[in-house]
Amino acid sequence: MERIKFRTDQIGTSFSEDVKKEVAAYFTSNNISQFANKEMLLKLFVWISLWIVTWSGVIIFKDYFWIAVFMGVMHMSTHLMIAFNIAHDANHAALFKSRGLNVFFGYFMEMIGCNRKLWMITHNQEHHTFINVHKYDNNIDGYKVLRLTPEDKWYSIHRFQWLYATIVYGLSTLNYATFRDLKMIYRYVVNKQVKINFNFVAEFLFFKIIYYSYLFIIPIYLFNVSFSIVLAYFIIGHFLNGIALVFVFLTGHLTEDANFPKVEDAGIENNWAVHVIQTTGDYSPNSKIFRWFIGSLNLHVAHHLFPKICHVHYNKITPIIKSVAAKHGYSYIEMPSFNAALLSHYKLLVKLGKA
Repeated sequence: MERIKFRTDQIGTSFSEDVKKEVAAYFTSNNISQFANKEMLLKLFVWISLWIVTWSGVIIFKDYFWIAVFMGVMHMSTHLMIAFNIAHDANHAALFKSRGLNVFFGYFMEMIGCNRKLWMITHNQEHHTFINVHKYDNNIDGYKVLRLTPEDKWYSIHRFQWLYATIVYGLSTLNYATFRDLKMIYRYVVNKQVKINFNFVAEFLFFKIIYYSYLFIIPIYLFNVSFSIVLAYFIIGHFLNGIALVFVFLTGHLTEDANFPKVEDAGIENNWAVHVIQTTGDYSPNSKIFRWFIGSLNLHVAHHLFPKICHVHYNKITPIIKSVAAKHGYSYIEMPSFNAALLSHYKLLVKLGKA
């Protein structure tokens, strides 16, 4: 793919500079760090503890099939909570000021079977830079099964995508843990974004072995947990995680009022910060539940504009961003609830499913 760039103007530059200045002033005037606070440290302890406790619960209750499966599904759910609340921030260098601590906690992304380095290319570099840009934002690639942008080729099956999309979404984290990393390796090697050397291959295989060992080999062969128990919670857990993961991210970008900027003459006619405002939206802005469980990703604009700020601060900087956007005449996309955002997403699926 050709290299593209954002072409800015004075109005866009002014907005970008103002929002950075106002957010920086919030941290300075309140004498607080943009990184983890006490709330974040508590979340680290809670989610990692639950990850260990629920895994242990499978072994403790191995003689009670449905209780063990339930504990396993709960364990799988902690993978997603760790990804949302810990690994996501860490891999954006937003969790701690220390690079070493961010790298350490960033490797928890491997605990959902997803290679950290490949994820950082797909998410940090591609998605965060080129939100909703066809062929550049990997997150809106429907792989012909789904039509998620107006520029995707239409197939007759897309008329029914609003009916089967949820099933496809349910396979997403299972895909991460099995085939997707291999496809990404091929893609990024071809694009010269990844070099295949001994260190890369050794690390890739090491963490894949760790992942499948603690989920399958250790429970089954060391603690005599039934294979059917492990397989059941692995499949059910991944399916539920997949739906939750996609719902959280797509409702931040793919709703009825979604904007899909086009690449013309190797560029996008917009300032990058304005591009974020026009392609990203919030929902349930005052929800403490979403703040705790999904790492405040319902406040998606703040995350995209300031990915290096820990998510525990999004609820404070979001009103600042909204105020600056209004000052510069930009509409801020916000829905009152998650249900409203989800319904809007499915309405978009219906719309894009038409020829």
